[in-house]
Amino acid sequence: MTYSQRLSDGANSSDIIYLEHQIGTTKEELRIALQKQETYKRELSELKSTPIGNASEDSSEEQILMEKASQTQDLIETLSAQLGQLQEALAKLGD
Repeated sequence: MTYSQRLSDGANSSDIIYLEHQIGTTKEELRIALQKQETYKRELSELKSTPIGNASEDSSEEQILMEKASQTQDLIETLSAQLGQLQEALAKLGD
């Protein structure tokens, strides 16, 4: 349903605008989080494929990257759930 169709059905325009803005913002945050996750995965892969220099330093860097990747994965899951809820709320306004 288009924006104008939702308006003609009596939905509150400010609610629709707010939800559409939130959906756009959440999609952008999700896109950025996915890019960060790919960067962390690539850096981990590069770290594991380099010849071992200082094992304890490499291990520490690997641990940091793994932690960042884990936190980013949690953020991706949260943003995905939030996006689904926002889209559902917008769809309900259209009904």
